[in-house]
Amino acid sequence: MADKFESFITDTLNGVLEEHIKTLKTQEEVDEFFEKYEQADFSEAYKVIIEDISNQMVEDAKTIMHENSLFFRNEESEILARINQKWSNAFVASESMYMMVFEAVKEYSEFVNEMDNKEREKSIQTYTALKYIHGRGLQQFLEIITLMKNGFADGAYARWRSLYELNIIASFISKYGEKVAESYISSQNTEDRYEWARACGEFSSKKKFIRFDDIKNKASFPSDLWHQEYQLANEVVHPSSQGTFHRIGTISNEEVITVGHTDFGLTTPGEHSAITLAQLTGLFLRVYPSGDALLSASMINKWVDVVREYYFKTHDYIFPDEPKL
Repeated sequence: MADKFESFITDTLNGVLEEHIKTLKTQEEVDEFFEKYEQADFSEAYKVIIEDISNQMVEDAKTIMHENSLFFRNEESEILARINQKWSNAFVASESMYMMVFEAVKEYSEFVNEMDNKEREKSIQTYTALKYIHGRGLQQFLEIITLMKNGFADGAYARWRSLYELNIIASFISKYGEKVAESYISSQNTEDRYEWARACGEFSSKKKFIRFDDIKNKASFPSDLWHQEYQLANEVVHPSSQGTFHRIGTISNEEVITVGHTDFGLTTPGEHSAITLAQLTGLFLRVYPSGDALLSASMINKWVDVVREYYFKTHDYIFPDEPKL
């Protein structure tokens, strides 16, 4: 494709050149003019022209931006409608899980508020820390659903990574209890990311920094089982070659660069987010013994199978020849 701006500049200069030559009376004047023309530096004029034209382009774009946006939104609505039509059952399963978890933690919070103060104080730091962590995780689960409904599988999986890491932190706090929970809460106004974890008493004083991996290795969480998935999520989040050329939302054998909404790759964030939210919810609901909480946790764990079923079936129906990752 030709460079339109360069062609414009060339044509304009040639036109000016031809008109000026017509005003010259002798060949000597023409030769002298060409000599000066060939030695001339047009760089400053070039910059001025770019500045003036780009300013005009901005003004022109302002006059049509609402019209263009309407066209864009209409096309986008059609794309999203097709995605939601195909994946409707799966999305409904995820949304149902969000609502049932929300109701479960709401009822659990009411139960805790009505407990005897002396009993509640025994684990109040752990409860408070996990309540805030779980609330953050539940919001991230909804963000994942929203990204999936908009056809952004990679973005959804990037948010799952954060949800997964919250689960690790919650597991660590749940394991070590009140002292660590209090340290976690107290660190909220500091610049230290993980120094609060030293309160567990298992890190050497010679260890200069506490890393997330240190916490992960101490937490009661089967992180080894999730190593491959977490590695994939890291590739999605960071500017890695793997995450750039092997996108979750792009079919592997397609030579395309995805720049918008796609209906592929939604099974992975859909399944993993449900599993992780169920794990995080279970940790929170076990702080204080409650039959209702245990019943809710059991139901939520079983609902994960429902979520998996709908995502797997939808994937197999739309993409029968493609792996689910």
